[in-house]
Amino acid sequence: MSLVPAQPVPPAPFLVSIGNVHATQFHVVTPSGSWPIADVNVSTTDQTVVTTHTPAWAVVMVVLFIWFFFLSLLFLLAREVRVSGYVQVVIQAGGQSYVEQVPISSSSQRADVFNRVTYPQSLIGRARYSAS
Repeated sequence: MSLVPAQPVPPAPFLVSIGNVHATQFHVVTPSGSWPIADVNVSTTDQTVVTTHTPAWAVVMVVLFIWFFFLSLLFLLAREVRVSGYVQVVIQAGGQSYVEQVPISSSSQRADVFNRVTYPQSLIGRARYSAS
């Protein structure tokens, strides 16, 4: 009778990634460590700024059509929305914490980061419910 060596268990795949933070079904993995998903708290802080500007093309159109005074002023109603800043994601577990700052350049990118954070929060809730 011979013993067959046990096959190594492959690691669980990452279900979601938020910058350098990755979540599997059982663990949250960061550059500073890995924790069981039921022991983790995930929170976010929105540090983005939304500004509106008159685009350069609108100013050029006003200058070009200055002889049609009222028509050219309509170009000044054009607005451009700019989003800049970052979303801060904080992972806390067992007295330790890891902070990830995800740069944001559009409103759809900001919504994507918040949706990505919601998924690990649902995994955490599911893990805590099944543990109790």
